[in-house]
Amino acid sequence: MDHRLMAIECHRFIREHMQLLLRRVQAAGKISSVNWNGSLMSRLVALAIAFVLLTGCAYGRKIDYAHSYPALPAALTQAVEVQVVDMRPYVLSGNKNGTFVGLTRGSYYIPYDVNTRSGQPLANDLRAALLGGFERKGVPAQGAEAGATAASKPDALLLAVSVHEWKSEAAIGEILTYSLRAELIDEAGQRLATAQARGSDRVYDHGQAGQSALASLLAQPTLVRAFGGEVEIDTAQNEPAQDAPVRKAAAELFIPRLGRDGVY
Repeated sequence: MDHRLMAIECHRFIREHMQLLLRRVQAAGKISSVNWNGSLMSRLVALAIAFVLLTGCAYGRKIDYAHSYPALPAALTQAVEVQVVDMRPYVLSGNKNGTFVGLTRGSYYIPYDVNTRSGQPLANDLRAALLGGFERKGVPAQGAEAGATAASKPDALLLAVSVHEWKSEAAIGEILTYSLRAELIDEAGQRLATAQARGSDRVYDHGQAGQSALASLLAQPTLVRAFGGEVEIDTAQNEPAQDAPVRKAAAELFIPRLGRDGVY
């Protein structure tokens, strides 16, 4: 699916740049009309295609994580309210928008931003994916406000997920690096469980990669026990999040050591 969508983006990119070239030529008074079968058009098409090939058609790439529904490892006994907050440092600093999900590189390893296909912040897409996973399991689920600190009713649990890293990187190969933290909270604001999932893996399909990352978080033993009804109040209420950099997978990115990605 991703390759097909990328081909569509490339086609749109070529068409837009062809039209731009034609407008510039006409504005310069070089030609008054264009013969689509003529040699000039052939040259313009060749130039546009060459430009796209040189950039690797990297510009404008988008990824859909909203449908990366994770599998649930346990049977849930209560309804779930899902909250996802983006804590990526480069988003908090304003260096990147909340829709940013990674980088892809064209020629000369020039990085281009990759964003969500929905146009929504990544936090919204991941919340939609988690809700979809619960609903597929037959678990009543709904979204929670970003500022919620407890479940809204006695028969529900608040799953509060913070995203400390989520970034794909593509050159020759591709990886997804992520760092997620989850807290399960009851109506009284008591934290029943805390879990973390961190990794960096090769990407062959973005939807499956996102699904695996979210599933690894939900499969953490502390969450599985709490979801299963084993109530045990987490006494480390003020435990800091472990947001140290994740060691990247040794994928075949072939990115020069001195290359900068502009993410900080």
